Amino acid sequence: MRHPSRFAILMLMAALPAAAFNWDQGDPAAQWRSALSAPPAVPAAVLSRPPSSGGGVAGEFDSYVLALQWSAAFCETRPNLPECGDRDPDRFSAKHLTLHGLWPEKSGDASHSYGYCGVDDATRALDRAATWCRMPALGLTSRTMTRLTEVMPAVASCLHNHEWYKHGSCSGFDPESYFSRASDIVAAIAGTQFGRFLAANAGRTVSADALLSAFERDHGAGSGSKVRLTCVKARGTFLLSDVRLKLAHPLRPASELGRMLLAGGGKGNCPASFELDEL
Repeated sequence: MRHPSRFAILMLMAALPAAAFNWDQGDPAAQWRSALSAPPAVPAAVLSRPPSSGGGVAGEFDSYVLALQWSAAFCETRPNLPECGDRDPDRFSAKHLTLHGLWPEKSGDASHSYGYCGVDDATRALDRAATWCRMPALGLTSRTMTRLTEVMPAVASCLHNHEWYKHGSCSGFDPESYFSRASDIVAAIAGTQFGRFLAANAGRTVSADALLSAFERDHGAGSGSKVRLTCVKARGTFLLSDVRLKLAHPLRPASELGRMLLAGGGKGNCPASFELDEL
């Protein structure tokens, strides 16, 4: 991959005010991670903090958005981020979709504004300043943290803190259960025909029809219409960057992904063919 210079990235960020960034449009994690520092997380219990008057109420949603990422395309223009430094071709993210987020969603909430359930104002301020590694630690077990680090490389930038406080806090799960369930789903997708198609074609140009046909072999005719594919253009080429699925609430076990799929995710912007970028 060819990347823009570090100087060019810094100049671009310096030209933009913090207010210009919208945390849930497109790829919210992409907008400030380049400026992220990583001081130690604050050792505080997640549930002991006082509720905020401005957040949502947990459980008041009707579906989830599962946001998955193709890491190589994400890192194409963000080579300086911690999660973009490992080019090991055997790592999970080299050939599989990775976890961006699992977002509780209300019907009609296209901007994913539902969030911060029971989260105090100080933590919300840390999140909106993209100082995710300063946010209160989640107390995840070592086993869950190990799995999450594999399927969510942006743990290196403390994205999991943002995802929990903005989205997971509204799910009705505790952090351990929330990230365990999300990790299970990502791992299950990697083992499907859809996931194996992606792995087998990393570094190649593929057609949207072929990719969605693989998805339909897993989940039945017509299920491909429930997949939203998003592409970015780099080096004059369209690259698959994100895959989103709308899932029913409550969540079923990861092995029953097909029974959770809902319509309404939208078609996305990918052309008839695009590249699966390599790390």
